[in-house]
Amino acid sequence: MRTCVSLVALLALLAACSRATSAPVEVIPGQTTQLQERQSVRVSNSAVLVQFVGANDSRCPSDVVCVWAGEAAIALWFSGAGTERADTLRLGMKPTATTYGGYQFEATDLQPYPKSQAQSATRTLTLRVSTAP
Repeated sequence: MRTCVSLVALLALLAACSRATSAPVEVIPGQTTQLQERQSVRVSNSAVLVQFVGANDSRCPSDVVCVWAGEAAIALWFSGAGTERADTLRLGMKPTATTYGGYQFEATDLQPYPKSQAQSATRTLTLRVSTAP
């Protein structure tokens, strides 16, 4: 738990100090979008911006039998609706979603899924954006 909190703090600091790799993608509430690490998404007709900072992926590799399925901790940076903040979403554990600026953000997938052999370090997050309940 302490490692995860430290990871979130480090990733939030990096997000605040770094620039996104490209212009933000626009997403309409009710849709999903895919983001590469350090890429941002802006909710259409709002100032709400979320950046995919990075992930700590400890899910069991797809070609291995594990006792525990593992989890992926996904660090996000939110801005545009008052106070900026960092948050962590999870795949394999809760929370998978968070709210900010009147919208809900839910992590639905992270690729590539881990394998036992080394693979591409480029990660793609699938994020569902909807109006907050």
